[in-house]
Parts: sequence; structure tokens; C-alpha cells
Amino acid sequence: MLKKLYIQNYALISKLDLDFNGGLNVITGETGAGKSIIIGALGLILGNRADISVVNNSGSKCVIEGAFENNSKIINSFLESNDLDIEQELHIRREITLSGKSRAFVNDTPVSLTVLKYLASHLVDVNSQNQTYIFRNPEMQLSILDDLSKSRSILADYKYLYFEYKKSQKELKELINREEEAAKQKDFIQFQFDELDDSELKEGEEEELKRQLEWMDNAENIKQVLFSATQVLSQSDEAVNDKIESVISQLASLKGLHPKHDELEGRMNSVLIELQDIASEYESLFEETEFDPEQHSILQDRNDIILHLQQKHRKNTVTELLELKNSFESQLLSIDSLAEDISKLNSQIENIEKQLKAKADKLSESRRKSIKQIELSIVSSLQNLGMKDASFIIDIKTVNGFKENGIDELSFLFSSNKGHEPAMISKIASGGELSRLVLSLKSLYSESNSLPTVIFDEIDTGVSGDIASKVGNTMLEMSNNMQVIAITHLPQIAAKSKWHYKVYKKEIEGITHSDIRLLNKNEQLEELALMLSGDANSKQALRMAKELRSNNI
Repeated sequence: MLKKLYIQNYALISKLDLDFNGGLNVITGETGAGKSIIIGALGLILGNRADISVVNNSGSKCVIEGAFENNSKIINSFLESNDLDIEQELHIRREITLSGKSRAFVNDTPVSLTVLKYLASHLVDVNSQNQTYIFRNPEMQLSILDDLSKSRSILADYKYLYFEYKKSQKELKELINREEEAAKQKDFIQFQFDELDDSELKEGEEEELKRQLEWMDNAENIKQVLFSATQVLSQSDEAVNDKIESVISQLASLKGLHPKHDELEGRMNSVLIELQDIASEYESLFEETEFDPEQHSILQDRNDIILHLQQKHRKNTVTELLELKNSFESQLLSIDSLAEDISKLNSQIENIEKQLKAKADKLSESRRKSIKQIELSIVSSLQNLGMKDASFIIDIKTVNGFKENGIDELSFLFSSNKGHEPAMISKIASGGELSRLVLSLKSLYSESNSLPTVIFDEIDTGVSGDIASKVGNTMLEMSNNMQVIAITHLPQIAAKSKWHYKVYKKEIEGITHSDIRLLNKNEQLEELALMLSGDANSKQALRMAKELRSNNI
């Protein structure tokens, strides 16, 4: 329930601090006094977008704050999940600067407009005189039916499956596109992989090839050096090994004469053995070292293949080429697995589709079984509002395929005259008929909806006399279950409530301002008299006002 509304520097309102009560509250005032300005200000704390033009030129920011009685588990759960303080009174504030910057707060914590809109959906239902969009929007009508038929929980289950279904369909489309694109590239990737695979590359292979080619290219020089080395070591008359062997033989006569000699003799023998072995190795190298044109050609061809692959793929080493080959292999495996993934996803979609169909049928059944009672209730309400020949039909049809809200399409059909077939409301209903239709829907809606506050902004347009009184009675009945705030220009409705607020204009230092105040009993009679005759002091109008008041309060 809306308990307090504070408005500062909004349009014609400089400052307003207003308390509301439970039950039926009415707001009246002359045309242009600012009744709807209050609704516009309230809309800001309910999440509507701000227009800088609403900020008056006082030099201060615009501030709108509302205090709502809070005993809702849904709201408290939402507050907790968004790290917002839970209080017995829910305070929502909106601030708009002259530069157009807007900020919103819930219990003094900054929030987004999305948060405000969610809270608004559980706090207030605002209905204006131009609410014909209800009758032009099939989705809105379907939403009303879901509330009246108590189908919301089934709809929530359906929507969960629906979004899973749409998500899976999107994934399938992306996979098919990827498969089509991959099919165009597969032959090229396969060719590159085969080329690298056929080359049988080995890690570090290029270094060994370069070494072998360099050795072979320098074979003559290498052979000459090796020949010289073997001559010095073992082949010439002055060979090093022969001389060392002679020295060892001469030193043999010292054996046993000095302990140091035995050690040195052993070392000399080791040197001789090592040099003899080295000489033998060099001799083998000498014999093996030959320039083999055929082998050189094989090595050069292999080196050219590696260089070609490196240049083609812009790689510097065989290691990088092998990594590229592995990458091509992974891509080919991925392409081959796309068909399997598509098959699995198709099966998954078929499964979701079966569940979705079952849930859609259940939702449609839930809606349809309530339609007859809803139609009867709306017709009964319309008859109570003076439309004795009214007929109201909810035309529901099953559509092909799944939509976000099920498999049903809906139209509200209406006729106010006997013998005339019901047709689309927006095409045949007058302003007064539309007002009563909205009120009838909202009256029925209020019985199944937990919204604590409903606001009617001149919903009584196009009605008068006895019908106006019946409209007021309907609002009064609704106020037994919730807070009702009605902006009205009809005394028959205003007389129904003991909480009567008047919006008026006043001039301060040459500037016009809008203000509002709660009327006492005498002021209420004067206001009713003014609404009845245009003269608050007319004795006849005051007498009529007292009579009107006594019949209702």
C-alpha cells in the first residue's frame, strides 16, 4: 500500500508531502490543476523514464519519494537477492538533476530502473483513461487471462522450456553454418595436413641435415686435415705415438726405483692408449669421408623440402611445422565431429519439443477451462455498470508452432447492443464503454491478484449519472481488498470515499504552483457541490452534496 508520496520541483509542484490511506482514496480538482501531474511523478518511482522537461526551473533537483507498506514475501525475497535492506516500509526515491541525470534508490541504496520496474509490478497497478492498448494488444490480453485463470506457474514452466528450445535451435543453426563453412575448407586443410604428414618430419631434423651437408660440402678439406692428423699421430716416421711408446720403453728401467715413477708410468701408458684410440678413430673418419653425389643429392632434396614447408607456412623450425600439422589434424577431427554434434543436438531438440508440447497443451487447457466463468463474470460486472445487453467473449485459437507465451492467440470481443455480434473492442467500443470494460477487468483481476494498490486515472471518462455511481460502487468494492486511488471528475464517485484529496493551483510571487490537500468533511461537501453545480456555496448544490454523501458514507 502507498502510504506517503513526497514530490519536490516536479512540473508545477514545488513541494508536496502527501499521506494516503487504505480503502478508497479519491483525488479531484479542476482541469489543468495538476491531478495527472501527481500520477506522472509517481510513475518515476515506478521505473518510468525521466524527461528533463518535468524538472521546474527552481534551480534545485527534482525529487520523488514514495513509502510503501511492505509485507510481501516476494518483494522481500527480491530485496534480499539484490542486497537491499528489508524494512517494514519500502522507500523508493528518484532524483533528476537540471542536467537530466537520473538516480534511483531503494531504502537509500542506488538501484537501476529495472529494479524499480520489478518492484512496481508487485506494488501498484496504474490504469489511465487511454488504456485502450489492453484491447489492441493480444499479448496483454493473454497476460490478463493467465492471471485470471491462475496459469502463471504453468506459463513459467513453459517459458523455461521455450527459452531452452530457442537456445538449442540457435545452437543448431550455428553448428549447421559451421559445418557448411567447414565443408568448404576441409579439402584445403586435408591437403595441407597430408603434405606435412607425408613429409614424415622429425623433431630437430633440420639441424642434423645442415651438419651432414656442411660436412659433405667440405669433404676434400676435411679429408686433407684428417690425413695430416693421422700422419702426425701414427703413420709417419716421426709419429707421436711411436715417440711416446719409445719414451715409455726408456723409462721402464726406472721401475721400482722411485714411487713417483710408477704413477707417472701408468699415466704415460694411459696417454698412449688414448692417443692410439684417437688415431684409430681419425683413420676411420678419413676412410669414411668421401663426397657421395647421390647421398648429397638426397640430403639436399630433404633440406629443400623442409625449407619449402617452412617458407610456405611461415614457420622457422620443424617443431613449428609439427605443431601446425597437429593443429590441422585437430581441425579435421573437429569438422568430422560436427555431424555427430548436430545429430545429438537434433535429438535433444526433439526431446525438448515433446516436453514443450505437453506443457503448452497443459497451459492451453488451463486457460480454456476458465474462460466461460471469466466471460460470465465480466458480463455480470458490465450489467451492474448499466450495460444490460453487453456481451463479452474471449476468442482463443491454437496456432502452429511455439510462441513465447504458448500456442494460443487471444482476442477480447465485445458488443454493447443486443443482436450485434461481438467484435474487436478497439473498433466498436465508445470511451464510456472502454472505461467500464477496463474497470470490469480490473475488478475481476483484483480478486485473483495480490497487488496492494490500484490507481485509476480518470478511468470514468464517458460515464455520468447513475452509471457513474455504479462505477464508484465497483471501485468501493475493490477497495475492500486493496488500496484504490481514483482521480475523478465525477461527484458520484468522489462521494464514495471518506479520503478526498483536492488538487488546486496557487500563485506565489507571480509563479503558479500545483498543490494538494486532504479535505475535511465540510470541505468535502463544498467540493462535491462545486463538482455538481460549479458553485461551492450554492445551497441547492450543498443539499445535493449532503444527500449524495449520506447515500454512500
